[in-house]
Amino acid sequence: MMSRRTARFIAELYMQTFRKFIRYSSSWEYELNTQHLYDFLFDNGYNAWFCNSASRSGSLENLKNFIMKLHTGESLWVPNTQNWSWDNAQRIGQTYLRKLAQDILGFWTTEGRTYRPDDQGQNRLQTLWGSLQLDGYGYSRQLLLAPETDVLETKEETGVIRTLYSELGLASKDTAFHHLELAEEHFLNSRWDDSISNSRKFLECVLQEVASVHSLRIKRVSLPEAACTRPVKIREYLKDEQLLTKKETDALAANYGLLSETGSHPYMAQNDQARLLRQISLILAQFVMLRLKGCLEKPQITVSEWSSLD
Repeated sequence: MMSRRTARFIAELYMQTFRKFIRYSSSWEYELNTQHLYDFLFDNGYNAWFCNSASRSGSLENLKNFIMKLHTGESLWVPNTQNWSWDNAQRIGQTYLRKLAQDILGFWTTEGRTYRPDDQGQNRLQTLWGSLQLDGYGYSRQLLLAPETDVLETKEETGVIRTLYSELGLASKDTAFHHLELAEEHFLNSRWDDSISNSRKFLECVLQEVASVHSLRIKRVSLPEAACTRPVKIREYLKDEQLLTKKETDALAANYGLLSETGSHPYMAQNDQARLLRQISLILAQFVMLRLKGCLEKPQITVSEWSSLD
């Protein structure tokens, strides 16, 4: 699934591509080149309704809103589709967004073009491509390759994790998700090591807060300061308190090692490495939080209650 972020970047690249400079009495302004846009959509096989709706949007800003609202389904909510559910409208909107992204990438990357985008257009093109990669998409031979499975939809994972974070009452929420946002921002700016570093810091923050909440709510004491000094101590706490098994702890430690040893790998592009390690951080964070949730929901028996059972 394409993220809202990617939908906005698609819209901004279309604005950049299908604008024209118009001279008025005392100034120059950009306007939507409706004929150029209609011809592009027509040539790429869009149906008549879509060609007309997009090209008649009237202004560059309205075109941007039309494309972004494909993500929410609003642009498809017309009289002849009133019986659609929002889920159906959003699903079809995703189909349009994927095709729009594929076609505009093809438009600007076709070999032998007689003109190239200006610096601003080139930046928008690179930003869109980075955002698509972050959503798990690939691009080859003018085809946009969708993520292999829904589990790689990191925007969906992020929403689940935010909800879990709040439900469990974990502290430092702003700090944790600031690192996650930085991981995304650095990825889009091709700062691969910084992206991986912030993915690791996000995971560290989640693990420490899970251990802290467990200690307070199950053991009724604050987490010892010594346990917070090093990530390995947090992992040992989670294992000793049986939130994680030994094998799970070993797997967590191994993946943490991957996140700590940033740098290029001879058999993998740096952008793929940063993207996949961010996804690993999200998955591991969710895994540990779900373990804590299960632990907190399980009835706890105190020492005095055990004595009464004798």
